[in-house]
Amino acid sequence: MDIVDRYGLTVAELTAEEALASSGPWRGPDVDLLRVVDPHPRDEARLTAAGFIVKPGWVNWVAPLRASEAEFLGELSSNERRKVRRGLELSASAGLRVEVRPELEEGPLEEFLGVYEKQVADMRNGVNLARGEQRSLLEQSGSHIGVFAYAGSRMVGGCVCRVRTDGFLLQLRYVATADVEQRGSLTRALYMAAFQAGRDLNCARMSLGNDTSLYGHITSPGLYEFKKRLGFTPLPSEAVDPGLGGDEADRFVSLRALTDPSLLLAYGAGPGTGDGAREDRPQGLRLHILASRDDVDLAPYRADFLSGVEVTVVP
Repeated sequence: MDIVDRYGLTVAELTAEEALASSGPWRGPDVDLLRVVDPHPRDEARLTAAGFIVKPGWVNWVAPLRASEAEFLGELSSNERRKVRRGLELSASAGLRVEVRPELEEGPLEEFLGVYEKQVADMRNGVNLARGEQRSLLEQSGSHIGVFAYAGSRMVGGCVCRVRTDGFLLQLRYVATADVEQRGSLTRALYMAAFQAGRDLNCARMSLGNDTSLYGHITSPGLYEFKKRLGFTPLPSEAVDPGLGGDEADRFVSLRALTDPSLLLAYGAGPGTGDGAREDRPQGLRLHILASRDDVDLAPYRADFLSGVEVTVVP
């Protein structure tokens, strides 16, 4: 057993044998969750029976861009269409200007990273991944675009996106907005501009990037809701980014480092139990609502892309 800190989450990393021996009330070290990294397919059914949830480490949200903004919006709920259109109107009335840059340049990227750093600093468990990639982003500037919003000469938000020629995909890498009025409206305006840039580049799909499969720690449950309402579907990240895979089997023993409730995107019931690939897994991810009580209303969390929704009570 190894005890590790994952950005404020205390994790006991176990072997499958240690995990299977830990069924029942946890009496080990004071941790937030128990984890088996990359469990073997033959162990998954037994781990599930022992109270573990088998999940991808990362998920990537993808949607078709459609032929136009109007067609894209037509696939959303009427309420979300109103929010997007209202966001565009509010951004315009505030005098915000959105610019699309066909490649990244050092000055605008540095300005964006300042906005990103401030946003991360305001998060409970924020992780500044973008700053660590600054050099590689500039080295690959030709395969990235920047979508930046300005109030006068001051940048107040932006998206950094990668243009993927494999699969005709525009992949959002990082997004950030300043602490301004109507922040949600600005985010929607940035996304609409990024989506149109993708169409102009002949991309068929848009990705809203990779998230950890747990919402309520580094990212909030509201991000899951936002991406769902925009018509995107979460997939295990290795389906979009081969190499960014890796599965985990988690059993939560405390919510103290998480929001209550938190959300966990996991594989559907009945994961693969053979010795090879996991083709026998049900299609679609399953949503576990991690909460301290079981009387959670499931309706707001349901989605057509989910194979199911359930509450997992964490004492």
